[in-house]
Amino acid sequence: MAAQNGAMVKRMHAGRSSQSGLYGALLADAGFTGIVNVFESEYGGFCTTFSRSRDGFRMNELTAGLGEAWETMHVSLKFYSCVYSNHTSLDAIREMQRERAFGPDDVEKIVVHGSQVTVDHVGWKYRPEGMTSAQLNLPFCIATLLLEGDVFVDQFTPDVIADPKRMALAEKVEVMHDPAITALGGKHRHTVRVEVRLRDGTRMERRNEAARGTGDKFGTEAEIVDKFEKLAAHVLPEAQVGELRDFVLDLDKVDDASKIARLMTKR
Repeated sequence: MAAQNGAMVKRMHAGRSSQSGLYGALLADAGFTGIVNVFESEYGGFCTTFSRSRDGFRMNELTAGLGEAWETMHVSLKFYSCVYSNHTSLDAIREMQRERAFGPDDVEKIVVHGSQVTVDHVGWKYRPEGMTSAQLNLPFCIATLLLEGDVFVDQFTPDVIADPKRMALAEKVEVMHDPAITALGGKHRHTVRVEVRLRDGTRMERRNEAARGTGDKFGTEAEIVDKFEKLAAHVLPEAQVGELRDFVLDLDKVDDASKIARLMTKR
């Protein structure tokens, strides 16, 4: 987690873990052996190394439902180009803006009450140390939403890292620990209660337990298509983006799915 302070290595983490999983499978298939008690070993085991509290680690959950319960449909989508811990707060603010429109000049103070994980992960004082810092810091991302109307790839260019407007607005955002939210446990670590105080005296509050892209909020077809189009427009011509979109939406009617590869190649 130390990678939050401007390090490029954050971009590699997911890919490296996938690579290691593939290597592990290939090595095991070739007869290469590993540590028998790699998870539960008291000295140097995975769980004792990566858990703050041994007493709070429920070892039985590692294998609960193994071979019976599948996680594919629990995969989440991200509708903001920032760390997932920020999404519930951003969604809460968007919902309040729909109830009563307000912009950056209207804001007196925003207070996000969240778990200790949220405070540690994204609630620190923003410093312009690189793109990773900008995308991980919650006050900076809230400022971005208020100023730009979105927090997507187009809002994170090298010149915004030290943007004085975003940094000044981020100073109006405070992230506070709520012990009651922390007590709900790890599955609720992204729960937040967001207070918005406006200059005209208006006070608004919204509690949000899950962001768009998860569970019942997985995302509508229109939201998913919109995300695809905004991303694909950076690398493909507009007409080709539309052709690829329509092909995928009708994939269940297609005889030869290999056309996807050709549609994803810039002409």
